[in-house]
Amino acid sequence: MSPVSPLNPVTPATPPNPDHSGQPLPSRVRHAPFTGARAVEAGLTWSQQEIWALIENAGPLDHVYNVVEEFRVPPGARPTEDECLEALSFFFSRHESLRSLFPRERDGRVVQRVLAEGRLPVEFVDADPSADEGTADAHIAALKAFFDTRRFSFAHELPLRLVLLVTEGRVWGGVYVFSHMAIDWYGIQHLADEVRAYFRAGRTLAPLPEDTMTPADLAGWQASPAGIRKRDRTLAHVASLFRDRAPLALPPAVADLPEDEAYRQVALRSRAAGHAVARLSDGTGTSAAAVIVGATALLLRDLTGSDHVDLHLTSSQRFGRDSRSMVATLMQETYFSVELADADLPQAVKRSWPAAITAFQNSGCDADSMNRLLAELGGGADAPLRFAYCINDRRTLPADAAKPRGDAPAASLLADTVLSRLPVTEEEPFYLIVDDGADHLEFSLTYDVRHFTETGMESFLRELEHSLVAWADSTA
Repeated sequence: MSPVSPLNPVTPATPPNPDHSGQPLPSRVRHAPFTGARAVEAGLTWSQQEIWALIENAGPLDHVYNVVEEFRVPPGARPTEDECLEALSFFFSRHESLRSLFPRERDGRVVQRVLAEGRLPVEFVDADPSADEGTADAHIAALKAFFDTRRFSFAHELPLRLVLLVTEGRVWGGVYVFSHMAIDWYGIQHLADEVRAYFRAGRTLAPLPEDTMTPADLAGWQASPAGIRKRDRTLAHVASLFRDRAPLALPPAVADLPEDEAYRQVALRSRAAGHAVARLSDGTGTSAAAVIVGATALLLRDLTGSDHVDLHLTSSQRFGRDSRSMVATLMQETYFSVELADADLPQAVKRSWPAAITAFQNSGCDADSMNRLLAELGGGADAPLRFAYCINDRRTLPADAAKPRGDAPAASLLADTVLSRLPVTEEEPFYLIVDDGADHLEFSLTYDVRHFTETGMESFLRELEHSLVAWADSTA
């Protein structure tokens, strides 16, 4: 059966018009054809295995592992519909991850299947933002809300959905939805950089280097002797940390609730924290990630009463030249442990930096091997070792040195801090996501109210912000 026609069958989404008239926005579907250099099938990479396990555990809520974002096109750079389709054809031909399906074989194994040809359906919505910025924002918000809960059909659907807003024949914005099986946050960032360069250079780019790694190639390397040695180093690292003790546990229960009512999510958006972390990273010569992890670990020490803090971190896995710019999903979980007896915040950061480097150097493993080890270290397959405290640093360029933002005291920006409650996206007992904007940091904390109070977790985020601000201002 040809892979061209059955892929991504799309019925126009036609979300409600943001003017609340109840009338759908006018839309139409066009297609971007692509032809790649090869068709290939391979097993899942270690990162894809982790994402697949999360998707399966989420069941009908697996859309939480989609990456849904809006975008706006600057007025002077707005392409035509045809130019957008040509760009999509170019990038789908360029990157194998974008033209991959994830079917299940008869033996139950999920594989990645790279297509040699196909076409991506793109929905164009006629929506005039006119001179009213609020109207443009409303169109974008309506689309994003509409697509935020749509699931992917992994075996049959390409891993991108795209809706473009058009006026007077020019695209001015839209919403994209990527499957996390195909691409992660840093892969999207690299792809966005390529798209901008493509249009700046007259709709062309230099070919990828011949040694550019693809997800299918990576899966092959991970099954090779070199990949197996890396896997074994990771397993040995985790065993060395937890062979004789369990990771930091949750506090005793403070409430008795059913599972589906147990989770909350709160976010703190802080210009002051962004300013403070940039200054501290620059002043201490450590990464912004180490500053944030050290401050969080110190607060967890005080919250739990344990001098030993264990964290489940997310590693970008973009350490080599052949992987740094891969358009793929590469992130993997890694295991961090630090001793914080008698430490203040500067000492906590100083100790967290080498502990994080060690964790990242010893990360990368297939899901089955790690699950067997966690079962061995815990109470068997039904009670494996579990890590209660997770941090996912999703900032745009966490590996880059942060830059201080002026000489004003960080405390002078505290009045701009916004604390808000969010819908729960992942049911985790303690899951801190760190994100950034042009001039702020955002800490989003999901927690289990059976172990943490709502006021206690709001205070945790406030204390995290204030500890960073106080240290930064004391060193100014």
